[in-house]
Amino acid sequence: MWKLFVMLSLYIIRKKDFVVLRMETAADQRAEQRLSYRWPVRFAGDVKEKPSPGQIFDVSSKGLAILCHADKNCPHPDQMVTVDFGVPHFDSADSFDTVMFNRIGRVCRIDNLSNKVNRVALQFAEPLFFKPGEQDISESDAQQRLQTKARSITKAEEKARIYGEALARAEQRTRSYTRAKVEAEEKLKAEIEARCKTEANSIAQAEQSAQAEARAKSEAELRAKAEKKAEVQAQKIANLKAQMRQKIKSYAEQIAEIKAELEQKAKAEAKAKAQAMLRAKAEKKASAEAQKRAELEAQMQQKIKSYTEQIEQIKAEAAEAIAKAKAQAADKVAKAKAKFKQKTKAYAQAKIKAEKKAIAKNKQPAKETLLKKVDKFITDRDRIY
Repeated sequence: MWKLFVMLSLYIIRKKDFVVLRMETAADQRAEQRLSYRWPVRFAGDVKEKPSPGQIFDVSSKGLAILCHADKNCPHPDQMVTVDFGVPHFDSADSFDTVMFNRIGRVCRIDNLSNKVNRVALQFAEPLFFKPGEQDISESDAQQRLQTKARSITKAEEKARIYGEALARAEQRTRSYTRAKVEAEEKLKAEIEARCKTEANSIAQAEQSAQAEARAKSEAELRAKAEKKAEVQAQKIANLKAQMRQKIKSYAEQIAEIKAELEQKAKAEAKAKAQAMLRAKAEKKASAEAQKRAELEAQMQQKIKSYTEQIEQIKAEAAEAIAKAKAQAADKVAKAKAKFKQKTKAYAQAKIKAEKKAIAKNKQPAKETLLKKVDKFITDRDRIY
């Protein structure tokens, strides 16, 4: 999906119809300003259907208006449609991030602009996490950023095109070298076989001629002359065989040199192809990382918002719990003070009673001691010591 989006964006840049940005004003009588621009969009009425292409007309956090062909693929009113689209998210820097969305929306209005084009208004089932038309940026600044982005995308497209052409040329040269190698080997093999056959025929003819001459002259000439001639013919055959072996060896060396050269060229082409593939993978990885970073930023913003709400709720609950605990503590302190005061009073009364009882107890033993002494005196007055 991302690759298709980039290709459609580059096509729009080449046609110089990239973006027409417009911030809606209060005169449009809308609750939220809309962001108008011309980027590609894909929509489908069912997940099993093949997505149809379209073009964004304007967008807000709650809805989207698209331009599409007035044919059988155009949605109908109240239909639920799945859309894939990108929205520019401006920041404090000089550029912007493209946030990709996949939303389900209900078709709330269809305007027939011409015989071939309809404008379809969709209402999202789930709103976007920001308002595209209210990003605190002027129209001229937004257009300048989008145009700068368009120029950078054009340069990237040109670079990718150059890499593709270089790769195609390298592949073509590799195929040409392979075909030339095969043709050269076949041609050299056929030439060697033809020469071997010719030389073998010559040798056979020479041998047959020598045998015929030997047989014809064997009756008329001496055996010594026949043997000498046969020796000469054998030497000639040996020389021819040596020459043939030398030629075959030379042809084999030439074939080895051609193979080595072709292998070296094939390795160079393969290295160039591998480098081009690595560059393409690096660019694809950078694009995927940018998309992933945008998704992570969106998730972090959502989590920060959720965490802020949770913290506020926890603070409110903590304040309520603290107030309740303070009231309970004050009540307990008051009860403890009253109870302590009551215990203090009872303790004082008990202490007074104890003191009185002790005084009374101390007086009674003294009186009893005195009586005992008097009785003893009376008892012991007649005792003789």
